[in-house]
Amino acid sequence: MKELVATGDPVFLSALKYHLECEDIAFDLFDGYVASLFPGDMAVASSRIMVADEDFYRAQRILKQLQDGEMACE
Repeated sequence: MKELVATGDPVFLSALKYHLECEDIAFDLFDGYVASLFPGDMAVASSRIMVADEDFYRAQRILKQLQDGEMACE
């Protein structure tokens, strides 16, 4: 598994999880509960999305599109 992103932004995480699920990309959320103790995008309390090695590049493309504002939740 590879780390796709680490963030404390719950809205961004929700959108990313939605789009990964739509593309049938399996993922694991690490440190989700720790991040909820410290709201905000703090590096010390970030949630991490992990994906399988074989799905990493597809997931990276989705992440980039979200960061660039190219995807909107339907």
